[in-house]
Amino acid sequence: MNDDAIEAAQSVLAKCAANDPWFPQPSRSTALAWAEHFERWNLTRDELLAGVTKAYEDNGHGFKPLPKDIIEWARAIRRDRSDREDDEMRAAREAAIDAKAAGRQHAVLQFVQSYDRSDADA
Repeated sequence: MNDDAIEAAQSVLAKCAANDPWFPQPSRSTALAWAEHFERWNLTRDELLAGVTKAYEDNGHGFKPLPKDIIEWARAIRRDRSDREDDEMRAAREAAIDAKAAGRQHAVLQFVQSYDRSDADA
């Protein structure tokens, strides 16, 4: 599990607790469990926090959010934002995704090359 997902889960849980005086104070194990769900959907911290806001706007007394609830609202917000993109905005977003993927490929290549070098030194 990556650190970004854990930090996002901690932020989401803290925001839930700030919105709801009866929400339990989050523990490390709860944050890890929620992070596991969030990581599967590759949602950003900002998308998830917007999901918390929407969840509490749309629900009242007795609402007890679970990871699935926050994910559903965050995905709806992402979908709405994507639907409203014009061609220029979509191209810019896709270019950013491509650049991020290229950076990951570059990092993997560097790792493989360093591994090959250390293997040759042995």
